[in-house]
Amino acid sequence: MNVPALGVVEGDARRALDKAQYDRFLPIVRRIAMRAARRVPRHIAVADLVSCGWLGLMEAFHRATPGMAPEEFEAYASYRIRGAMLDYLRSLDTGSKHMRRASRDLSRTIKNLGQSLGRAPTEQEIAQSLGMTEPGYQEHLARLSEAGMTRLELFDFDHDKVDSGVEPADDALAHRQLADALADAVTQLPARLQMVLALYYQEECTLKEIGAVLNLSESMISRLHTEAVHRLRAAIGRE
Repeated sequence: MNVPALGVVEGDARRALDKAQYDRFLPIVRRIAMRAARRVPRHIAVADLVSCGWLGLMEAFHRATPGMAPEEFEAYASYRIRGAMLDYLRSLDTGSKHMRRASRDLSRTIKNLGQSLGRAPTEQEIAQSLGMTEPGYQEHLARLSEAGMTRLELFDFDHDKVDSGVEPADDALAHRQLADALADAVTQLPARLQMVLALYYQEECTLKEIGAVLNLSESMISRLHTEAVHRLRAAIGRE
């Protein structure tokens, strides 16, 4: 997916919007781009995310239901902005079919074990079910993380792309239901995994910063994050 240069897209937005609209949404587009940039590989340019954000904003203006209240439209526009950025990031996915299959298999294994055991499986049980040793399982998590199989998962849960035929109100309801399911799933995670997710997604700490807080290596935090994401995917049926 080729992204138009930031100057071009921002110029188009300036011409399409009145000054009040442009000034209102400029900081919103940039803020969402900066938040997204914290969760993706460093080689992805913030400027490209901002460009996608402007494209998403223009899409929001085109698709908005007439008569939407300003607050409602801002929420809808923010959703479209994030969705456009996510579409771009998905287009950059270089993960092999093998690694994507491995990621799905891990989530499916966790889900099946949970159903058969009546509780969340331990790392040892997951490793055994996958036919791995515990060290081998840790290496498997590291490979999944390096392949980018987790970097956007929670972002996906919050901001799935909306079908063009779905009204914003229906979309908002679906998001609330998904958010509720996700919040419940988080409470079922081991305390250490909950802490990693809270620091990463709520406090917006880097993996290195989380490692310093928990006195663990950055690579270990990366593996914990990978496991947490796959447990959540299993819990809410997003294999």
